[in-house]
Amino acid sequence: MAILVVGAAALMLAAPAISHAENAETAPDVTALSQSANKEDGRAVRRTRDGKIETYAKYDAGESFSLVWTAEAQVRTAYVKWYTLPDYAILVQTDEDGAALSRETIDEPVFNDCYPILPEARALSISCESGMQIAEVVLYSEGTLPDGVYDWLPPLEKADLLLVSAHCDDEFIFFGGTIPYYAGERKLGVQVVYMANGDRARVDEALSGLWHAGVRNTPVFMPFKDVYTESLRLALLNWGEEETTGALISLIRRFQPEVIVTHDLEGEYGHGAHIATAVCMVNAVPLAADASAFADSLAAYGTWQAQKLYLHLYPEHRITMDWNQPLPVFGGKTALEMANEAYHMHVSQLEYHSNVYGAGEYSSLEYGLAFTAVGQDAAKNDFFEHVDPARLSDYIAPTPAPIATPAPTATVAPTAIPTAAPEPPVENIDGFSPKMLAGMAALIAISAVTAIIFITKHKKQAKQKQRKNP
Repeated sequence: MAILVVGAAALMLAAPAISHAENAETAPDVTALSQSANKEDGRAVRRTRDGKIETYAKYDAGESFSLVWTAEAQVRTAYVKWYTLPDYAILVQTDEDGAALSRETIDEPVFNDCYPILPEARALSISCESGMQIAEVVLYSEGTLPDGVYDWLPPLEKADLLLVSAHCDDEFIFFGGTIPYYAGERKLGVQVVYMANGDRARVDEALSGLWHAGVRNTPVFMPFKDVYTESLRLALLNWGEEETTGALISLIRRFQPEVIVTHDLEGEYGHGAHIATAVCMVNAVPLAADASAFADSLAAYGTWQAQKLYLHLYPEHRITMDWNQPLPVFGGKTALEMANEAYHMHVSQLEYHSNVYGAGEYSSLEYGLAFTAVGQDAAKNDFFEHVDPARLSDYIAPTPAPIATPAPTATVAPTAIPTAAPEPPVENIDGFSPKMLAGMAALIAISAVTAIIFITKHKKQAKQKQRKNP
Protein backbone atom coordinates (compact mmCIF):
# COMPACT_ATOMS: atom_id res chain seq x y z
CA MET A 1 0.00 0.00 0.00
CA ALA A 2 2.82 2.39 0.89
CA ILE A 3 4.45 1.76 -2.49
CA LEU A 4 1.14 2.38 -4.28
CA VAL A 5 0.53 5.62 -2.42
CA VAL A 6 4.02 6.92 -3.17
CA GLY A 7 3.71 5.93 -6.83
CA ALA A 8 0.33 7.60 -7.17
CA ALA A 9 1.68 10.75 -5.56
CA ALA A 10 4.64 10.75 -7.95
CA LEU A 11 2.33 10.43 -10.95
CA MET A 12 0.14 13.27 -9.67
CA LEU A 13 3.19 15.51 -9.28
CA ALA A 14 4.55 14.56 -12.70
CA ALA A 15 1.24 14.96 -14.57
CA PRO A 16 1.19 18.75 -14.84
CA ALA A 17 4.75 18.85 -16.24
CA ILE A 18 4.04 16.08 -18.75
CA SER A 19 0.80 17.73 -19.81
CA HIS A 20 2.54 21.07 -20.22
CA ALA A 21 5.30 19.51 -22.35
CA GLU A 22 2.84 17.64 -24.53
CA ASN A 23 0.51 20.60 -24.96
CA ALA A 24 3.13 23.34 -25.32
CA GLU A 25 1.73 25.97 -27.65
CA THR A 26 3.58 28.14 -30.12
CA ALA A 27 4.26 31.56 -28.67
CA PRO A 28 1.92 34.13 -30.26
CA ASP A 29 3.32 37.18 -32.02
CA VAL A 30 2.16 40.16 -29.94
CA THR A 31 4.18 42.84 -31.73
CA ALA A 32 0.98 44.60 -32.83
CA LEU A 33 0.09 45.16 -29.18
CA SER A 34 3.13 47.39 -28.77
CA GLN A 35 3.96 50.84 -30.10
CA SER A 36 6.87 53.23 -30.27
CA ALA A 37 7.59 55.07 -27.04
CA ASN A 38 8.44 58.18 -29.08
CA LYS A 39 6.16 59.55 -31.77
CA GLU A 40 9.19 60.76 -33.69
CA ASP A 41 10.40 57.18 -33.92
CA GLY A 42 7.19 55.79 -35.41
CA ARG A 43 8.42 55.66 -39.00
CA ALA A 44 11.63 53.87 -38.05
CA VAL A 45 9.70 51.35 -35.94
CA ARG A 46 7.43 50.59 -38.90
CA ARG A 47 10.50 49.60 -40.90
CA THR A 48 11.20 46.91 -38.31
CA ARG A 49 7.72 45.44 -38.89
CA ASP A 50 7.54 45.27 -42.67
CA GLY A 51 8.83 41.69 -42.89
CA LYS A 52 11.66 42.75 -45.19
CA ILE A 53 15.15 41.97 -43.98
CA GLU A 54 16.64 44.41 -46.51
CA THR A 55 15.02 47.45 -44.85
CA TYR A 56 16.15 48.73 -41.49
CA ALA A 57 15.83 51.49 -38.91
CA LYS A 58 19.01 53.49 -38.44
CA TYR A 59 19.96 55.01 -35.07
CA ASP A 60 22.84 57.38 -34.46
CA ALA A 61 24.83 57.77 -31.26
CA GLY A 62 22.58 58.87 -28.41
CA GLU A 63 19.41 57.56 -30.08
CA SER A 64 17.50 54.48 -28.99
CA PHE A 65 14.87 52.10 -30.31
CA SER A 66 12.00 51.78 -27.82
CA LEU A 67 8.65 50.03 -27.51
CA VAL A 68 5.87 50.10 -24.89
CA TRP A 69 2.99 47.69 -24.30
CA THR A 70 0.20 46.93 -21.83
CA ALA A 71 -0.13 43.96 -19.48
CA GLU A 72 -2.46 42.33 -22.03
CA ALA A 73 0.50 41.66 -24.38
CA GLN A 74 2.32 39.46 -21.84
CA VAL A 75 5.60 39.91 -23.70
CA ARG A 76 8.22 37.28 -22.83
CA THR A 77 10.71 37.42 -25.74
CA ALA A 78 12.06 40.15 -27.98
CA TYR A 79 13.45 38.76 -31.23
CA VAL A 80 15.85 41.27 -32.78
CA LYS A 81 17.34 40.96 -36.26
CA TRP A 82 20.26 43.32 -36.68
CA TYR A 83 20.89 44.60 -40.19
CA THR A 84 24.56 45.06 -39.33
CA LEU A 85 26.11 43.93 -36.08
CA PRO A 86 26.66 46.77 -33.60
CA ASP A 87 29.77 46.97 -31.46
CA TYR A 88 27.54 46.15 -28.51
CA ALA A 89 23.96 46.83 -27.41
CA ILE A 90 22.36 48.11 -24.20
CA LEU A 91 18.94 46.62 -23.43
CA VAL A 92 16.87 48.34 -20.72
CA GLN A 93 13.53 47.02 -19.41
CA THR A 94 11.17 49.25 -17.43
CA ASP A 95 7.87 48.76 -15.58
CA GLU A 96 4.58 50.59 -16.13
CA ASP A 97 5.80 53.50 -14.01
CA GLY A 98 8.97 53.87 -16.05
CA ALA A 99 11.23 52.48 -13.34
CA ALA A 100 14.17 50.46 -14.65
CA LEU A 101 13.87 46.73 -13.95
CA SER A 102 17.08 45.66 -15.68
CA ARG A 103 19.94 47.06 -17.73
CA GLU A 104 21.93 44.55 -19.77
CA THR A 105 24.99 45.15 -21.93
CA ILE A 106 25.19 42.68 -24.80
CA ASP A 107 28.88 42.59 -25.63
CA GLU A 108 28.67 40.29 -28.66
CA PRO A 109 25.30 40.61 -30.40
CA VAL A 110 24.44 37.96 -32.98
CA PHE A 111 22.53 38.72 -36.16
CA ASN A 112 19.30 37.09 -34.95
CA ASP A 113 19.09 37.50 -31.18
CA CYS A 114 16.47 36.42 -28.63
CA TYR A 115 16.23 38.54 -25.47
CA PRO A 116 14.07 37.34 -22.55
CA ILE A 117 11.62 39.92 -21.23
CA LEU A 118 10.61 40.13 -17.56
CA PRO A 119 6.89 39.48 -16.84
CA GLU A 120 6.51 42.85 -15.11
CA ALA A 121 8.20 44.78 -17.94
CA ARG A 122 6.05 47.18 -19.95
CA ALA A 123 8.73 48.77 -22.12
CA LEU A 124 12.17 48.15 -23.57
CA SER A 125 14.80 50.28 -25.19
CA ILE A 126 17.86 49.31 -27.23
CA SER A 127 20.80 51.61 -27.82
CA CYS A 128 24.46 51.73 -28.81
CA GLU A 129 26.72 54.76 -28.45
CA SER A 130 28.35 54.03 -31.82
CA GLY A 131 24.99 53.76 -33.59
CA MET A 132 23.06 50.76 -34.87
CA GLN A 133 20.89 49.41 -37.68
CA ILE A 134 17.91 47.20 -36.79
CA ALA A 135 16.13 45.22 -39.50
CA GLU A 136 13.30 43.62 -37.51
CA VAL A 137 11.95 43.40 -33.96
CA VAL A 138 9.23 40.88 -33.12
CA LEU A 139 7.67 40.40 -29.67
CA TYR A 140 6.42 36.99 -28.54
CA SER A 141 4.27 36.00 -25.59
CA GLU A 142 4.54 32.81 -23.50
CA GLY A 143 5.10 29.54 -25.37
CA THR A 144 7.48 27.74 -27.71
CA LEU A 145 9.16 30.00 -30.22
CA PRO A 146 7.92 29.28 -33.76
CA ASP A 147 10.01 27.55 -36.42
CA GLY A 148 12.64 29.84 -37.83
CA VAL A 149 13.09 31.75 -34.58
CA TYR A 150 16.22 30.31 -33.00
CA ASP A 151 17.84 31.24 -29.73
CA TRP A 152 21.49 31.09 -30.80
CA LEU A 153 24.34 30.45 -28.41
CA PRO A 154 27.46 32.63 -28.67
CA PRO A 155 30.40 31.41 -30.76
CA LEU A 156 32.36 28.59 -29.15
CA GLU A 157 35.16 29.34 -26.74
CA LYS A 158 36.94 26.12 -27.78
CA ALA A 159 36.14 24.33 -31.04
CA ASP A 160 36.78 20.74 -32.03
CA LEU A 161 36.40 21.52 -35.73
CA LEU A 162 36.76 24.88 -37.46
CA LEU A 163 35.03 24.96 -40.84
CA VAL A 164 35.98 28.01 -42.90
CA SER A 165 33.65 28.67 -45.82
CA ALA A 166 34.27 31.41 -48.37
CA HIS A 167 30.54 32.16 -48.76
CA CYS A 168 27.17 31.32 -47.23
CA ASP A 169 26.21 28.04 -48.98
CA ASP A 170 29.74 26.69 -49.62
CA GLU A 171 29.60 25.00 -46.20
CA PHE A 172 27.18 22.42 -47.66
CA ILE A 173 27.87 22.45 -51.42
CA PHE A 174 31.55 21.54 -51.07
CA PHE A 175 31.87 20.20 -47.51
CA GLY A 176 28.76 18.01 -47.72
CA GLY A 177 27.96 16.04 -44.58
CA THR A 178 30.73 17.56 -42.45
CA ILE A 179 28.35 19.70 -40.41
CA PRO A 180 25.45 17.20 -40.07
CA TYR A 181 27.83 14.41 -39.08
CA TYR A 182 30.21 16.16 -36.70
CA ALA A 183 27.87 18.80 -35.24
CA GLY A 184 24.56 16.96 -35.44
CA GLU A 185 25.44 13.28 -34.99
CA ARG A 186 28.74 13.43 -33.09
CA LYS A 187 27.77 16.54 -31.08
CA LEU A 188 31.26 17.96 -31.43
CA GLY A 189 31.98 21.65 -31.17
CA VAL A 190 31.83 22.85 -34.79
CA GLN A 191 32.53 26.53 -35.35
CA VAL A 192 31.56 27.81 -38.78
CA VAL A 193 33.17 30.93 -40.28
CA TYR A 194 32.13 32.73 -43.47
CA MET A 195 34.84 34.84 -45.09
CA ALA A 196 32.65 36.98 -47.39
CA ASN A 197 29.01 37.92 -47.22
CA GLY A 198 27.02 39.53 -50.01
CA ASP A 199 23.79 40.69 -48.37
CA ARG A 200 21.68 40.41 -45.23
CA ALA A 201 19.23 37.89 -46.69
CA ARG A 202 22.01 35.33 -47.10
CA VAL A 203 22.78 35.59 -43.40
CA ASP A 204 19.25 34.42 -42.58
CA GLU A 205 19.57 31.58 -45.07
CA ALA A 206 22.86 30.49 -43.54
CA LEU A 207 21.46 30.55 -40.01
CA SER A 208 18.46 28.44 -41.01
CA GLY A 209 20.65 25.89 -42.77
CA LEU A 210 23.14 25.57 -39.94
CA TRP A 211 20.43 25.13 -37.31
CA HIS A 212 18.76 22.45 -39.45
CA ALA A 213 22.09 20.59 -39.69
CA GLY A 214 22.71 20.60 -35.93
CA VAL A 215 24.76 23.74 -35.22
CA ARG A 216 23.71 25.78 -32.17
CA ASN A 217 26.63 28.20 -31.76
CA THR A 218 26.27 31.21 -34.01
CA PRO A 219 28.69 31.38 -36.94
CA VAL A 220 31.20 34.16 -37.47
CA PHE A 221 30.74 36.43 -40.48
CA MET A 222 34.01 38.00 -41.54
CA PRO A 223 33.99 41.44 -43.22
CA PHE A 224 35.73 40.57 -46.51
CA LYS A 225 34.10 41.79 -49.71
CA ASP A 226 32.22 39.30 -51.83
CA VAL A 227 33.86 39.99 -55.20
CA TYR A 228 34.02 37.32 -57.89
CA THR A 229 37.51 36.74 -59.31
CA GLU A 230 39.18 33.82 -61.03
CA SER A 231 42.70 34.03 -59.60
CA LEU A 232 44.52 34.24 -56.29
CA ARG A 233 46.18 37.51 -57.28
CA LEU A 234 42.92 39.30 -57.99
CA ALA A 235 41.26 37.88 -54.88
CA LEU A 236 44.09 39.10 -52.65
CA LEU A 237 43.99 42.52 -54.29
CA ASN A 238 40.54 42.81 -52.76
CA TRP A 239 41.21 41.10 -49.46
CA GLY A 240 44.92 41.70 -48.85
CA GLU A 241 47.19 38.70 -48.25
CA GLU A 242 48.48 39.83 -44.86
CA GLU A 243 45.00 40.87 -43.73
CA THR A 244 43.50 37.54 -44.80
CA THR A 245 46.29 35.45 -43.25
CA GLY A 246 46.18 37.50 -40.06
CA ALA A 247 42.40 37.10 -39.80
CA LEU A 248 42.68 33.32 -40.16
CA ILE A 249 45.47 33.17 -37.56
CA SER A 250 43.26 35.13 -35.18
CA LEU A 251 40.39 32.68 -35.75
CA ILE A 252 42.65 29.69 -35.10
CA ARG A 253 44.05 31.21 -31.93
CA ARG A 254 40.62 32.29 -30.72
CA PHE A 255 38.76 29.01 -31.28
CA GLN A 256 41.67 26.59 -30.72
CA PRO A 257 40.40 23.89 -33.11
CA GLU A 258 41.86 20.41 -33.30
CA VAL A 259 40.85 20.04 -36.95
CA ILE A 260 40.34 22.64 -39.68
CA VAL A 261 38.45 22.04 -42.93
CA THR A 262 38.38 24.50 -45.81
CA HIS A 263 38.47 24.94 -49.60
CA ASP A 264 40.37 23.53 -52.55
CA LEU A 265 43.65 25.24 -53.53
CA GLU A 266 42.23 25.47 -57.05
CA GLY A 267 39.08 27.14 -55.79
CA GLU A 268 36.82 24.19 -56.74
CA TYR A 269 35.54 25.69 -60.01
CA GLY A 270 38.19 28.44 -59.90
CA HIS A 271 36.61 31.04 -57.58
CA GLY A 272 39.31 33.44 -56.34
CA ALA A 273 37.76 33.77 -52.87
CA HIS A 274 37.94 29.99 -52.43
CA ILE A 275 41.57 29.95 -53.57
CA ALA A 276 42.54 32.81 -51.25
CA THR A 277 40.85 31.13 -48.30
CA ALA A 278 42.69 27.84 -48.89
CA VAL A 279 46.13 29.32 -49.65
CA CYS A 280 46.07 31.72 -46.70
CA MET A 281 44.88 28.94 -44.38
CA VAL A 282 47.84 26.75 -45.37
CA ASN A 283 50.10 29.62 -44.32
CA ALA A 284 48.08 30.47 -41.21
CA VAL A 285 48.15 27.05 -39.51
CA PRO A 286 51.91 26.99 -38.66
CA LEU A 287 51.99 30.76 -38.01
CA ALA A 288 49.20 30.46 -35.44
CA ALA A 289 51.63 28.38 -33.35
CA ASP A 290 54.47 30.86 -33.82
CA ALA A 291 54.93 33.20 -30.86
CA SER A 292 56.75 35.72 -33.06
CA ALA A 293 53.90 36.12 -35.58
CA PHE A 294 50.98 38.55 -35.56
CA ALA A 295 51.34 40.20 -32.18
CA ASP A 296 47.75 41.48 -31.85
CA SER A 297 46.06 38.07 -31.89
CA LEU A 298 48.98 36.65 -29.90
CA ALA A 299 48.27 39.15 -27.11
CA ALA A 300 44.54 38.42 -27.25
CA TYR A 301 44.59 34.62 -27.45
CA GLY A 302 48.15 33.25 -27.30
CA THR A 303 49.45 30.63 -29.73
CA TRP A 304 47.65 27.52 -30.92
CA GLN A 305 48.75 24.46 -32.88
CA ALA A 306 45.90 22.84 -34.78
CA GLN A 307 46.34 19.08 -35.08
CA LYS A 308 45.17 18.67 -38.68
CA LEU A 309 44.21 20.70 -41.74
CA TYR A 310 42.08 19.18 -44.50
CA LEU A 311 41.56 20.85 -47.86
CA HIS A 312 38.72 19.93 -50.18
CA LEU A 313 39.99 17.93 -53.21
CA TYR A 314 43.63 18.23 -52.04
CA PRO A 315 45.62 15.70 -54.14
CA GLU A 316 47.97 14.43 -51.41
CA HIS A 317 47.18 12.09 -48.49
CA ARG A 318 43.62 11.76 -49.73
CA ILE A 319 40.71 10.50 -47.70
CA THR A 320 37.12 9.74 -48.68
CA MET A 321 34.34 10.52 -46.24
CA ASP A 322 31.16 8.43 -46.12
CA TRP A 323 28.35 10.97 -46.11
CA ASN A 324 25.88 8.25 -47.12
CA GLN A 325 25.76 6.58 -43.72
CA PRO A 326 22.41 6.94 -41.89
CA LEU A 327 22.49 9.20 -38.85
CA PRO A 328 20.25 8.16 -35.91
CA VAL A 329 20.00 11.72 -34.58
CA PHE A 330 18.33 12.74 -37.86
CA GLY A 331 15.94 9.79 -37.94
CA GLY A 332 18.12 7.67 -40.23
CA LYS A 333 18.67 10.30 -42.90
CA THR A 334 22.20 10.36 -44.26
CA ALA A 335 24.67 13.18 -43.75
CA LEU A 336 24.40 13.96 -47.47
CA GLU A 337 20.60 14.11 -47.32
CA MET A 338 20.77 16.49 -44.35
CA ALA A 339 23.34 18.63 -46.15
CA ASN A 340 21.02 18.86 -49.16
CA GLU A 341 18.07 19.84 -46.98
CA ALA A 342 20.15 22.51 -45.28
CA TYR A 343 21.53 23.78 -48.58
CA HIS A 344 18.03 24.20 -49.99
CA MET A 345 17.41 26.79 -47.28
CA HIS A 346 19.82 28.99 -49.25
CA VAL A 347 16.96 29.91 -51.53
CA SER A 348 18.80 32.77 -53.23
CA GLN A 349 21.56 30.41 -54.44
CA LEU A 350 19.54 27.53 -55.86
CA GLU A 351 19.76 28.92 -59.40
CA TYR A 352 23.54 28.43 -59.32
CA HIS A 353 23.77 24.97 -57.72
CA SER A 354 20.83 22.62 -57.52
CA ASN A 355 22.29 20.18 -54.98
CA VAL A 356 25.26 19.36 -52.80
CA TYR A 357 28.01 17.61 -54.74
CA GLY A 358 27.78 13.97 -53.66
CA ALA A 359 30.07 12.72 -56.44
CA GLY A 360 31.91 13.90 -59.51
CA GLU A 361 34.50 16.60 -60.06
CA TYR A 362 33.60 18.63 -56.98
CA SER A 363 32.55 15.72 -54.75
CA SER A 364 32.04 16.79 -51.14
CA LEU A 365 33.37 13.38 -50.04
CA GLU A 366 36.97 13.98 -51.19
CA TYR A 367 39.66 15.71 -49.08
CA GLY A 368 43.40 15.69 -48.56
CA LEU A 369 45.46 16.08 -45.40
CA ALA A 370 47.51 19.25 -45.99
CA PHE A 371 48.96 19.51 -42.47
CA THR A 372 49.23 17.13 -39.55
CA ALA A 373 50.83 17.15 -36.13
CA VAL A 374 49.66 13.59 -35.40
CA GLY A 375 50.87 11.59 -38.40
CA GLN A 376 49.26 10.40 -41.62
CA ASP A 377 45.81 8.80 -41.71
CA ALA A 378 45.49 5.03 -41.89
CA ALA A 379 41.73 4.35 -42.05
CA LYS A 380 41.26 7.55 -44.06
CA ASN A 381 37.58 8.02 -43.22
CA ASP A 382 37.52 10.38 -40.25
CA PHE A 383 38.84 13.92 -39.87
CA PHE A 384 39.66 13.11 -36.23
CA GLU A 385 41.74 9.98 -36.85
CA HIS A 386 44.75 9.97 -34.48
CA VAL A 387 43.48 13.04 -32.59
CA ASP A 388 43.58 12.32 -28.86
CA PRO A 389 39.92 11.88 -27.74
CA ALA A 390 40.77 13.63 -24.47
CA ARG A 391 41.16 16.86 -26.46
CA LEU A 392 37.56 16.75 -27.75
CA SER A 393 34.43 18.27 -26.25
CA ASP A 394 32.52 14.94 -26.19
CA TYR A 395 35.27 13.14 -24.28
CA ILE A 396 34.21 11.28 -21.14
CA ALA A 397 37.10 10.20 -18.95
CA PRO A 398 36.88 6.49 -18.04
CA THR A 399 36.06 5.76 -14.43
CA PRO A 400 39.13 4.17 -12.83
CA ALA A 401 38.68 0.72 -11.32
CA PRO A 402 38.67 0.80 -7.50
CA ILE A 403 41.96 -0.31 -5.95
CA ALA A 404 41.62 -2.61 -2.93
CA THR A 405 43.51 -1.32 0.08
CA PRO A 406 45.12 -3.88 2.46
CA ALA A 407 43.65 -4.20 5.92
CA PRO A 408 45.70 -2.25 8.47
CA THR A 409 47.80 -4.23 10.95
CA ALA A 410 46.05 -4.44 14.32
CA THR A 411 47.73 -2.35 17.02
CA VAL A 412 45.29 -3.26 19.82
CA ALA A 413 43.92 -6.51 21.14
CA PRO A 414 41.47 -7.95 18.65
CA THR A 415 37.84 -7.85 19.59
CA ALA A 416 35.79 -11.01 19.81
CA ILE A 417 34.52 -12.29 16.51
CA PRO A 418 30.79 -11.62 16.42
CA THR A 419 28.42 -14.53 16.11
CA ALA A 420 27.33 -14.99 12.57
CA ALA A 421 23.81 -13.89 11.88
CA PRO A 422 21.40 -16.79 11.37
CA GLU A 423 20.63 -17.63 7.80
CA PRO A 424 17.09 -16.82 6.66
CA PRO A 425 14.62 -19.69 6.84
CA VAL A 426 14.29 -21.84 3.74
CA GLU A 427 10.83 -22.41 2.35
CA ASN A 428 9.35 -25.94 2.98
CA ILE A 429 9.22 -28.31 -0.02
CA ASP A 430 5.93 -30.19 -0.52
CA GLY A 431 5.08 -29.84 3.18
CA PHE A 432 8.42 -31.18 4.50
CA SER A 433 10.71 -28.85 6.34
CA PRO A 434 14.44 -28.89 5.54
CA LYS A 435 15.10 -30.56 8.92
CA MET A 436 12.62 -33.36 8.16
CA LEU A 437 14.10 -33.88 4.71
CA ALA A 438 17.58 -34.14 6.18
CA GLY A 439 16.38 -36.76 8.72
CA MET A 440 14.69 -38.82 6.05
CA ALA A 441 17.82 -38.74 3.90
CA ALA A 442 19.92 -39.94 6.84
CA LEU A 443 17.47 -42.76 7.59
CA ILE A 444 17.52 -43.92 3.97
CA ALA A 445 21.32 -43.91 3.98
CA ILE A 446 21.48 -46.00 7.19
CA SER A 447 18.95 -48.49 5.82
CA ALA A 448 20.94 -48.87 2.61
CA VAL A 449 24.17 -49.56 4.49
CA THR A 450 22.41 -52.13 6.77
CA ALA A 451 20.98 -53.92 3.73
CA ILE A 452 24.39 -54.12 2.06
CA ILE A 453 25.94 -55.60 5.24
CA PHE A 454 23.12 -58.16 5.61
CA ILE A 455 23.36 -59.29 1.97
CA THR A 456 27.14 -59.61 2.12
CA LYS A 457 26.98 -61.65 5.36
CA HIS A 458 24.25 -63.90 3.94
CA LYS A 459 26.29 -64.67 0.79
CA LYS A 460 29.37 -65.52 2.90
CA GLN A 461 27.39 -67.97 5.10
CA ALA A 462 25.91 -69.65 2.00
CA LYS A 463 29.38 -70.28 0.53
CA GLN A 464 30.65 -71.77 3.82
CA LYS A 465 27.63 -74.10 3.99
CA GLN A 466 28.24 -75.26 0.43
CA ARG A 467 31.84 -76.24 1.21
CA LYS A 468 30.68 -78.43 4.17
CA ASN A 469 27.99 -80.18 2.15
CA PRO A 470 29.35 -80.65 -1.38
